[in-house]
Amino acid sequence: MDATIKSLGYRYFSYHIIQTPVLNATTETRHTFGISNFPEEWSELYAAERHVYNDPIVNAGLTRKTPFRWKDVIDAGGLTANEQAVLDDAARHGIANGLTVPLMSRHGELAVMTVIPEDKFQAELPEAHLIHIVAQYFHSCALAVVMEEHLIGSYRRRRSFLSAREKETVIWVSKGKSSWEIAKILGISEKSVEFYMESVKRKLEAVNRTQAVVKAIMLGLIQTDRFQTAEARKVAIAMPSRA
Repeated sequence: MDATIKSLGYRYFSYHIIQTPVLNATTETRHTFGISNFPEEWSELYAAERHVYNDPIVNAGLTRKTPFRWKDVIDAGGLTANEQAVLDDAARHGIANGLTVPLMSRHGELAVMTVIPEDKFQAELPEAHLIHIVAQYFHSCALAVVMEEHLIGSYRRRRSFLSAREKETVIWVSKGKSSWEIAKILGISEKSVEFYMESVKRKLEAVNRTQAVVKAIMLGLIQTDRFQTAEARKVAIAMPSRA
């Protein structure tokens, strides 16, 4: 992305996930994680000062569906003191005169891609239509990766985040199986099934089983379409109901 935007006449980019309902297990309603080549000092200041809650560009991104130039949405006379402070801080770090592309996903995630031109004083922003296309493609590739990194944190090997038994358990939950049914399929106790699901929920910061399943699928931690072997399908079909 860094090489692409520079070839189009831009210096900085920021892919910023603002809202993601699936991951909102806390009281936070706006996030500050993503990928960018912004100056590290600015990124740290933005997070520390919680600028995301007073950023007029973020506010515009929440209500717009098409790319916009900052100058077209910023009304200097209508900004609050906190909003103006965010823009002033950004300008001091070379972040000004941007182009922002709002990005939506099927699970309700809202992100924005912002690019800052080489010359922050230039009147026209180059290749805006290409930036829109590039941003959409980047979003389709980066969303799951960024959210997984945010969740896993210090875990270096993404596939080891969930144990083999936790993956098996959550996959069967995704297929609508009860704890009793999963216990029979895996040859373990119901208490063990509950233990593994509680562990999955804790790791994924999920409030219930459904949210845990959705997160695991979105983050690529499980592959439901490849899980069932012929033997596993036989077990599922032949297994009597609890009644």
